[in-house]
Amino acid sequence: MTRMAGRRAARRFALGLAALIATVAVNAQRAAEPAERAQPAPAEVPQRELLNSERIEQRFGSYGIDVLQSDGRYRVSNLHSLHDGEKICRTFAVVAYPQQIDPRFAAEHEEIVGGGSIGAVFARNGWTVTKRHLHFGELPATPKVAALMDVGEGEPLAAHVYVLTVVKEGLSLRYATIAEIHHPDYLSVADLPRIYGRPAAADEQDPIAPAILDEAAARMR
Repeated sequence: MTRMAGRRAARRFALGLAALIATVAVNAQRAAEPAERAQPAPAEVPQRELLNSERIEQRFGSYGIDVLQSDGRYRVSNLHSLHDGEKICRTFAVVAYPQQIDPRFAAEHEEIVGGGSIGAVFARNGWTVTKRHLHFGELPATPKVAALMDVGEGEPLAAHVYVLTVVKEGLSLRYATIAEIHHPDYLSVADLPRIYGRPAAADEQDPIAPAILDEAAARMR
């Protein structure tokens, strides 16, 4: 090997060694940094509870609401699905409004009084709807409700009482107390704890539960 060829070989060896050292250094640096660079996996966001309107549409393929009675304190509604052009009541709902309407949801309340579906109105305006469940039970179908639901008079119907609260940007406001009477093909009394969990013992003793149940029974007649 000539002297010049030897120098070239030495340079190639030196360059190759330098490249190898650089690669090792970079890899070592990357190995030391994963804890800093790694992004945490996104936390699982619990799926929000289905609104009654959503559950009816999901189950029967359609949803509508007819307000049967409304005054400043109560609203009675027929939450229905359509079958062969006929409305079948899936939930007979009695809503007790607060005596004083909080101005922070006054616009939503006005829309609801005008016939809007409560959960859908609040959801559309950026609120999250939550429920404090007070009572699961049954009431017999009166002639009025039996006709709306197309069921036999006296048939036991699941009764669900809860307090509806709306939440937005850290603000939690109580909106209404609601009694829902469900069609037997939609929800049974056994379905309610499976979907919502059982009411807390303290909540079952809340005196507003029998009060709204009595109101619902009167409005069913």
